[in-house]
Amino acid sequence: MASTAASKVLVCGSGCIGLRTAIELLNRNVSVHLRSARPPLDPSTCSVGAGGLWMPYHCEDSRVDKWAAHTLDELLSYQSTSGGDSPVEIVPVVVLKKHHHGPKLKNFIRNDERLPNEVDDDGPLPAWTKDPRLDFQHLAVEMLAWQNAVHKLRIPSEATLKGAGYMHAWLFRPPIVDAPRMLNSMMLEVDMHENTVDVNTDTEYESLEHMVEDAKSLGCDSVVNCSGLGARDICGDEEIVGGRGVLLHYDRMCPRRPDPHGAEPFPNDAAIMVEEPPWGNEIETAYVIPRGDVLVVGGTYLEGDTETNVRPEERERLTKNAWTMGIDTEKAEPVDSWVGFRPSRPMTRLEVDTSGAVGNQGIKIVHNYGHGGSGWTVFVGAAKEAASLVVG
Repeated sequence: MASTAASKVLVCGSGCIGLRTAIELLNRNVSVHLRSARPPLDPSTCSVGAGGLWMPYHCEDSRVDKWAAHTLDELLSYQSTSGGDSPVEIVPVVVLKKHHHGPKLKNFIRNDERLPNEVDDDGPLPAWTKDPRLDFQHLAVEMLAWQNAVHKLRIPSEATLKGAGYMHAWLFRPPIVDAPRMLNSMMLEVDMHENTVDVNTDTEYESLEHMVEDAKSLGCDSVVNCSGLGARDICGDEEIVGGRGVLLHYDRMCPRRPDPHGAEPFPNDAAIMVEEPPWGNEIETAYVIPRGDVLVVGGTYLEGDTETNVRPEERERLTKNAWTMGIDTEKAEPVDSWVGFRPSRPMTRLEVDTSGAVGNQGIKIVHNYGHGGSGWTVFVGAAKEAASLVVG
């Protein structure tokens, strides 16, 4: 492989962003020192507790679709080549909507042919929905129920959905990452790679200066800062805040309750997401995501909330969500709970640091953090861009 402009890099962070960035550099023939404050499977790591669903979520950056597409490429390839032992699973996802929230006939009419003063009240669907590999459909719930006679997904019946006011749905088939298994797999890949110099998951950096000094002492040309929420203190970045998430985990084989309208029970798991009342809202999304051997039930996206434990009222609400999504909570107890803090920022910081604020000492600094709730959706694409910034 051709040599690169960087010969040795310090990668800081061992969540999905840091590990995949390290792997990208290693595969480009760059030697890597990996450092993080804690191991990737530590419960406080945001990546390990995530639902792992591929879908852009709370990451407002024009580059997200590109990063997400690269990630989709790799996850689909991973799933197809690993067989039944893959940490990636293709699972149908149903996103419930009260209103149409999609393109209408007027979205396909040229601007110069529209009536005077005509204004769009519903824009087109997100760009990622156009990828044919996702089998994306925008359906009325009647059509969803009709199709489900074939798919046999564990989703609420048509009568239940209409009773709650949900008249439309998105149905698509994305990958879902079994986050703990994938993190473990990536960590092993870094550990075993011939270009890995060493790995230390007990290194706490107090500042960016400290990070640069460590890189210099190790003989590195560059640093990639994948410290996530830690960048708030390390870089003094006041734009990044924690988007607090709260989850309950149920055994995937737990009992399911019968539909209150007497619909036939079905055997196939599906992820269900709702961001609209009465079941959910924008900061308290109701969802269930089949991930590995658990059902992940959520959730919240509470920016600036620093509580590290599940509050009693949150546990009660998540238990209600589990019941709504079909889990028989009278017979099944959660096997675990989790609180994590997504690194939320108005725009992802993925760039070369040209500020000179720390007197870089000849060390190139690349930042790769602030991916919000889309870490597992963009981790491959973000790693590729970060690596290109390092070696370019």
